[in-house]
Amino acid sequence: MRRSSCTRCYRGSELSVPTSLTCLSTRLLPAAALTALLLIPACFVPVLPPSDNGNGNDNTNDNTSPPPGDSGLTGAFIGSDRCSLCHSRLHARWENTAHGQAFTALKAMGQERNAVCLPCHTVGFGQPGGFKDTSTTASLAAVGCEACHGPQREHAQNAADDTLFPKPDISAEVCGVCHTGTTQPHYDQWADSKHAEVTPLLATRFEAGMSLSTCGDCHSGEFFHLAVLEQQDVSDDELAGVPADQQNAVVCGTCHAPHDRTRNAVAPTDGRDYQLRFPEIASPTATNTIEAVTNAARFNLCGQCHHDRGTTWEDSARPPHPSNQSNVYVGEMPAPEGMAPLVLSRSSVHALFMPAQCATCHMHRSDPRSPIAPVLSEHTFAVNNSSCATAGCHPSVAAAESFRATLEAEIQAKLDCIAAALGEPATWEYESNGGPDAAGQQALPDTTRQARYLYYYVRGDGSLGLHNPDYVRNILERALALLNADCP
Repeated sequence: MRRSSCTRCYRGSELSVPTSLTCLSTRLLPAAALTALLLIPACFVPVLPPSDNGNGNDNTNDNTSPPPGDSGLTGAFIGSDRCSLCHSRLHARWENTAHGQAFTALKAMGQERNAVCLPCHTVGFGQPGGFKDTSTTASLAAVGCEACHGPQREHAQNAADDTLFPKPDISAEVCGVCHTGTTQPHYDQWADSKHAEVTPLLATRFEAGMSLSTCGDCHSGEFFHLAVLEQQDVSDDELAGVPADQQNAVVCGTCHAPHDRTRNAVAPTDGRDYQLRFPEIASPTATNTIEAVTNAARFNLCGQCHHDRGTTWEDSARPPHPSNQSNVYVGEMPAPEGMAPLVLSRSSVHALFMPAQCATCHMHRSDPRSPIAPVLSEHTFAVNNSSCATAGCHPSVAAAESFRATLEAEIQAKLDCIAAALGEPATWEYESNGGPDAAGQQALPDTTRQARYLYYYVRGDGSLGLHNPDYVRNILERALALLNADCP
């Protein structure tokens, strides 16, 4: 690499680059450095002479005065523009996000001097060396890199020292510093949701160094970050010895991309992008092949985890994984290869009325609490019956509540009837649930195995028919017919 490549870090001509400089391409660096510097040519200074101002500072970058508007940028914070010297592609993507435009949005509301708002629309406001005003610390006027990664002057002055690289922190608490309270209650709502807790059984197994590679995609924030986002090879013992209460589950960064304006949201009412990692909606054609029903790429954001894992009625070790919500919504189930499905596919009536699919009901968008407040999308992920009325499915909230109660009672009654018709669980259950051993499983009539599969397919969905009322009714009617059972 030519030494002229290093002038980007030194903000000057090639003559300003110290003769002691070793200039390398990060394509030759270890993986850790690649991750930090994003394959951008960088300058590394093993030993630099004292700077011209005689203060002994070994960072030649600091020999020049701060750029206009940043005369007060002399403390621990350096500003995102400085980070962009190496992380240019990441910085370019971040600039147009709500984070990158946070101060601009505040200014548009006439609140750019509001001390209540500034801590979450700038970097370091109220902290030593943090944002003061746009005349002296302009580079800190946004939710910049250091708002989440912390002050980085020491790292910038010693870029080759990997011990100073910012440590990734994927915990929701990082986002919760600002996304909390009455105007941004996302963290508080998430903390009360099932997404906030690693399933206890799996947390125990992860701590013991087991099951992470098979279950971590959807049950471990750490695994998702490393294996899915960073495309690293992650072993089962990655979380060995980490107590359950220190493990991350489905965190903010699992669904949201903090550095990217992804345009995956469906026409946000207030013009926001929501920075979703995957499309908010998807409309796959129903199918019954194992390959298709287990393919996360067919589904929307929620369907990346909430999709079937490929168990068919011929399997006897364990019931269908209770993650088939997207499949039930689409109206499909896996069938053994070469066999017809037990129940014909049927699309959900909700597909006609729910513009944001899952988010319509599970992330109800409420009206702003003030003219300058944002629209809020609920993050408890519990169904809000108000969505049923606003989406146009039902004439009123009361009508929606009545329909829901009636449907849930109907489906639960049929499930109870099927369980009664199957008889003593020890005679028909899956092996994992205390049923017959492998030989006994093979001796069960196909009608029994098919009926129990359909029973668990509906139970695993967990919506008691709400995701696809008519399809679920058809499933349960087929199960009852297989057992020659009648329900009152």
